[in-house]
Amino acid sequence: MTAPLLSVENLAQHFRVRGSGRAESRSVVRAVDGVTFTLDEGRTFGLVGESGCGKSTCARSILRIYTPTSGRITLDGEDITHMSQDALPPIRRKMQMIFQDPYASLNPRMTVRDLIAEPLRAHRPDMSRAEADDAVFEMLEKVGLTREHSGRYPHEFSGGQRQRVGVARALILRPKLVVCDEPISALDVSIQAQIVNLLRDFQEKLGLAYLFIAHDLSMVRYMSDTISVMYLGKLVESSPADDLYARPLHPYTRGLLASIPAGHPRLARLRTESGLSGDIPSPIDPPSGCAFRTRCPHAMARCAEAAPPLTEVGGGHRAACYLINP
Repeated sequence: MTAPLLSVENLAQHFRVRGSGRAESRSVVRAVDGVTFTLDEGRTFGLVGESGCGKSTCARSILRIYTPTSGRITLDGEDITHMSQDALPPIRRKMQMIFQDPYASLNPRMTVRDLIAEPLRAHRPDMSRAEADDAVFEMLEKVGLTREHSGRYPHEFSGGQRQRVGVARALILRPKLVVCDEPISALDVSIQAQIVNLLRDFQEKLGLAYLFIAHDLSMVRYMSDTISVMYLGKLVESSPADDLYARPLHPYTRGLLASIPAGHPRLARLRTESGLSGDIPSPIDPPSGCAFRTRCPHAMARCAEAAPPLTEVGGGHRAACYLINP
């Protein structure tokens, strides 16, 4: 059996909260708290949840932008959890990121040619300027732009075109893993499908693995092979994509699905579950036991005592809830 491209085991990322003045608080934000999953080559792992649940922090820990508090991250057979910064450059060539905001993620003072060539200058100093330009022009055509666009600046493009530049920049090094941190949420609905289809085309041609992060489950189903739902730093449900939609088990997952806008008023009236109510608790002072219990319509006394483990219920479907695992 082939080993997964990415293996994340009990990943934790904690941040100490500083007090006012010179005093330092002992409060700790457990932004990521015991996350475990694997991702094979050419597959997509979807990570969903509301803002503030720890999705982006998890991704940045995997990319080693943050040094994990604990746990283990293995990429392409190498343990990169505590790898030094000097040793990381060869690893960074294997993993790249597409950012959420195509307006803020591109340097407005650089031309498109220089933006896309920047990773080559950092990781391929052996390439000549002519070779780098050829690679840039080829990548521009692959993302639906032309070499004539290479001399323009980001402000001369639409949001969708800017995100195409972002995709080109992320893929110019031919990475094995691409983290897509809500890459379509800042785009018009009509453009979102174009970018998602572009990503799928690249995956089929290059065998890329995606970690696809999003707020909701509507587009993630189309992109992902496996989906995990995250709440206050923990995974509360994980399943093959189609099974998660057909058989959501955790109340939080069902709430997220019920919150997706219905395509027709009649469908909206037929909903048997309401969407999520209330706000995510403060990560500085989360509820005891199951963190979702303060918003859960099925909360029991037991839920306040200890957090339920993420348990296999069959077919690769796992859930962390006492309703499913009494």
